[in-house]
This record gives sequence, C-alpha cells and structure tokens, in this order.
Amino acid sequence: MIRHLHPAPSCADKTPPSRTHQGPSRWRSRTRLCASEQPAVTPESPSTSSPVKSVDDATLLDKAPGKRRRQAESTDPIATFLSRRFGIAGGLAWLGFLAIGSLGEQVKTRLEVAAEEEAAMDVNNAQEVLLPSGVAYTDVKLGGGSTPVKGYLAVVHFVGRANGEVFDDTHTRGKPIVYLWGGRPFAGGLCAGVEEGMANMRAGGRRVIKVPAALGFGPAGAALRPTLHAGDKSGIVPPDADLEYDIELLRVSIPPS
Repeated sequence: MIRHLHPAPSCADKTPPSRTHQGPSRWRSRTRLCASEQPAVTPESPSTSSPVKSVDDATLLDKAPGKRRRQAESTDPIATFLSRRFGIAGGLAWLGFLAIGSLGEQVKTRLEVAAEEEAAMDVNNAQEVLLPSGVAYTDVKLGGGSTPVKGYLAVVHFVGRANGEVFDDTHTRGKPIVYLWGGRPFAGGLCAGVEEGMANMRAGGRRVIKVPAALGFGPAGAALRPTLHAGDKSGIVPPDADLEYDIELLRVSIPPS
C-alpha cells in the first residue's frame, strides 16, 4: 500500500488541506501555532519593522516645505558682508576701522571746542537787540563756533527766571541740557522765544534773552517735572510771566546716526 506524503502547510498558505488527508482539527491547531509564532507588539516593546520615533515641533517646522528657521543677522550690512566674504578677520578689520573713526571724531570734536573757545571773546557795554516778535537779547560773550542748525544737537547751560524768580538752573545740577534744535516739544524749561533769541548765536557764546509771555509759556504757565537726567527739576512758571534766560551755547553737533 502506497501512502502519499504531503508537506506541512506554511503560515503563508491560506488554503486548508483536503479533508481526505488531514482533518479540520489538525488545520486549526497549525493555524493557532502560526499565530502564536508572530511577535506581539506592545507599547513597551515597539515593533522592529516600523520603529516609532518622537519628533518635536521644532524638527517638524525645520523639515516642513517652505519653512526655514531665521538666523540672526548683524545690524551692520558691511560687517555682515565682510564676515561672509573674508571670514571673521574681515569683520574684525571693519570693527577696527569703526573704532579708529570714532577716535578721530572725538579728537576732531576736542579741536573744534578748543578753536571755539579760543575765538570767543567777551563783550563790554553791548547794546540790546530787539526783534520784531518782541524778543530781546544782549550778548555777553561772542562765540567762535557754528550757529544752531535744525536737526542738530544743541548743548546749553542756562539760568531761567520768571518775573525775576529762578525756575531752573542747569549750573546748580551740574548738567547742561542736550536737545534737538528745532524739535518739538521743547526741552524742559525752554520755549519758542528763547530759541528765536538763539537763532544767530554761535557755539561758545553767552547772551541774556528776554522773552515776552506770549512767546513763553503763556496763560497756562508751566510746572517743570523731573526727568531721567534731572531728577530734582521742580520749577514753577506762573501764568503770563515774562521770562529771562542767561544762556550759554556750549556746542552744536551732528546727532549720531
């Protein structure tokens, strides 16, 4: 008698054998065995065929199409160009050039101040000049520097009086006022009349300016408030007060860029 031998079905074979050779119960047992041989996938042991990796939002943002993380750029375009073209040596060379330029500007400023002081001269028995607006001034010292220019910085020392009473004195504080000539609002204690009286004044000079109330603080008067550089400022200008300024124009310079 010849017996026919059939190979055992593999797990990939989905078709059960004929009932003539193998019974249904034997097929079901083999199916359960194949299922038990498959590795179980649990949260603690992820499948090796498809590993799961945690990706943060920053990585997704970098890999997203059209999304690029911005890099910090220098505010100086010349330094940025030199650094990219010649490396860090180019950037350092540009910084050295700027440092030399700043030192040269300081030397130039000192020379100009010295020239202004040398060219300045005291005035004896000066005549009072009356302007059409009612502002009057008397030169005490003629400066040798430049006149104020709109948009330039003006450095001034002054003593301000309202109806004969001092309401502000920069000499007492030891700090002059630095402000933008022609800018509005006016720096604390100054007004339209005093700026008009200083229009043809030269740096290094000193003059006494009389301002009528209409070109001063008018019927509202003024209460000077403390500032960052003058924390003790607290003068009062009464309404409709005539003003007098003993003012020195120390310096006129281009504002820093």
